[in-house]
Amino acid sequence: MADGALKLSLPDDHVARLKAQATAAGVSPEALATELLGRLLDDPSGAPSPPTRPEDYDGPYVDLDDALDAFSAELERRLADQAG
Repeated sequence: MADGALKLSLPDDHVARLKAQATAAGVSPEALATELLGRLLDDPSGAPSPPTRPEDYDGPYVDLDDALDAFSAELERRLADQAG
């Protein structure tokens, strides 16, 4: 790959959105992508990070094992109620 060259594979829906926005702005899709990537690199805080910690989520944090135990107990209770 030549210096300064980068090939990206984008999902079809992203390509369609990029082309539509570039057309509306009167620029090429490549120019728009370059501008958007440049902005992102200049201000990485503007890009949302994927949630990776319990405090990244809304609402209370529930440990998976605790949630599965509660689900299993509720399921058993409901099945017992149905059985009689």
